[in-house]
Amino acid sequence: MDKKRREKASNEIEGEKQKNGCTLRSIFQLISTQKACGISTKKFKCLEQYGTGYYEFHHFDGLYINIFDVLLKKDFGAQGHLTKDFLELSFLIEGEQIIKIDGISKDFVYESQESYLVYVSNAIGSINYHKRKRLKEVKIRMDMSFIKKHRLHEAYDILNKYAVHGLRNDIIKPLPLCIKTQDILSEIIIDKKKGLLKRLFLESKTLELITLKLDTKSSSKQETTNQTDNLVKKLYKTQHLISSDLTIQYSIQQLARQIGLNDFLLKKEFKRVFDKTIFEYATELRMKKAKQLLHHSNKPIYEISELVGYKNATHFTAAFKKIEGLTPKIYRNTKSYEKI
Repeated sequence: MDKKRREKASNEIEGEKQKNGCTLRSIFQLISTQKACGISTKKFKCLEQYGTGYYEFHHFDGLYINIFDVLLKKDFGAQGHLTKDFLELSFLIEGEQIIKIDGISKDFVYESQESYLVYVSNAIGSINYHKRKRLKEVKIRMDMSFIKKHRLHEAYDILNKYAVHGLRNDIIKPLPLCIKTQDILSEIIIDKKKGLLKRLFLESKTLELITLKLDTKSSSKQETTNQTDNLVKKLYKTQHLISSDLTIQYSIQQLARQIGLNDFLLKKEFKRVFDKTIFEYATELRMKKAKQLLHHSNKPIYEISELVGYKNATHFTAAFKKIEGLTPKIYRNTKSYEKI
């Protein structure tokens, strides 16, 4: 969305907000509540007049996990005043938001395949959402009890380093979603555990996500490039496009058209940022998925070949043998327990 359209939509939504003062939760209807082993889970359905989709909320031991997946029928503005102090970790898988925070002059335009980590203390602000744009987001909030339990501030000075009001007139600096982060988010979204197992699972996944954010060694390459640059965002969108559906074998030309880059620049910059070509990256994902299916399913090889993007099982077998040194059939029969 261009700047003029954003400003116009923002002003229109602002007028609506002043009339109704809505929060995002106000457009959802509670459909179920569960409490077990100290974890509270609530599921909500989007009210028909606003859109379609759901919202899921989990809470335990100072951890608040919100999962949104909704398609709005009209522009919507949500206002909020956080009186408690939170460390907020957000992952916008799909959608676009315009975030306004009192005391910060610049609006933050938050886009698909981005994430941020901020410490919010007694903050007032609003978030504008746009119609016909799918909102798919995982938002995690950690209060002081969780922060102290895991000594996050003690080790990383989080309360100062990521304080939202420490930004002054600057905007939040988003980072693209790396493939490891995408995998963890997918696990969280599809997980069906309940009770104690759900608590242990969500806490462990939250700590994994924080580790990816704070591990400067693993993220140094990302941080040394300008992550807010449009080019880098497009490269991460290319990565997401390939990994989201392995049954599709995209050509370089198809990928370039979809993300809006020329073929040469896409190939060159993808190699620079990810240390592998697009073909190498896609093949690596396909072989990893194929090994998982060979180990943990009884699907016939021709079906596995289709699931990882090979229409011809013979071509799949040849590609697999070239990389693994074994045919898929022999690989399966060895019942190897190597870590995949």
